Amino acid sequence: MHARRLASDEFREAVPGFCTPAAAPATLELAARTLQRKVLPGAVISHASAAELLGIPLPREHEYSASKTVHCSLPHDRRRRPGRGIHVHNSTDASTMRLRGIVVSGPVQLLCELAKDLGHDQLVACCDHLVGPASRARPALSLARLRALVADAGPRYRIAAVRAAVADARERVESPKETQTRLLLRRAGFAEPEVNRTLRAPGSDETFRLDLSYPALRVAIEYDGIWHSTDRSRHRRDRRKDDVLHQLGWRVVRLADSDLLSPRHLLDRLVSLGAPGQPGIVPGYHRVLNP
Repeated sequence: MHARRLASDEFREAVPGFCTPAAAPATLELAARTLQRKVLPGAVISHASAAELLGIPLPREHEYSASKTVHCSLPHDRRRRPGRGIHVHNSTDASTMRLRGIVVSGPVQLLCELAKDLGHDQLVACCDHLVGPASRARPALSLARLRALVADAGPRYRIAAVRAAVADARERVESPKETQTRLLLRRAGFAEPEVNRTLRAPGSDETFRLDLSYPALRVAIEYDGIWHSTDRSRHRRDRRKDDVLHQLGWRVVRLADSDLLSPRHLLDRLVSLGAPGQPGIVPGYHRVLNP
């Protein structure tokens, strides 16, 4: 193909020396694999790129579709090769994971890399995902194993933030919104809710998971994303879940993004339902206003 055509708007350089059609750009996985095998052999895919390959939730601006950048790491003594579409970092950490043949940062190093750009709650959501049911980490990580790895890690940049996030992480979490809601309830003084409890519908083989719940009081807390109203099958299943919960004597609190941004009514309702507080603490909205 003529160089002038490659230099036109029809194509863009995904990684140095490799172009992709602008109308059908290369995926992050293809760009990362090409960089690791052809451009910088021995480089470890790191930071936001490693997180995205692992399915870890990231703010939109850090995703490959927005940044058009593959992050990788090399030892300090390796010569860097700058170029469009890549960001080369220095690293002395040798721990790695493999994902479909791509070498990515190990779990502790990856969390330290992400801690630079993410707040505490976002970092907790990353930890929740690494030990959750949708994790792509291999070998699979339990929360106990992740905590042990973090505890054994030596001094390094942002390790204190990672230790704080891992302490607040939980297993069985299925979405960042579950993490955000759980942390909000704790800051408001409520007791720790159970994550993704499974219930079986009476007289049938149907099972349902409750995002968060206080089983002793039969209070269920469910997050409704936009897809809950736009996806008809999801909407029908939500209504069926509510019917089953009511039949079993549960009270259901549904919330949306607006409730997380302004949680007064959500927290007041939980108080009215008798949701338990932490020992010696009266839960309520005032605790979020004056933490």
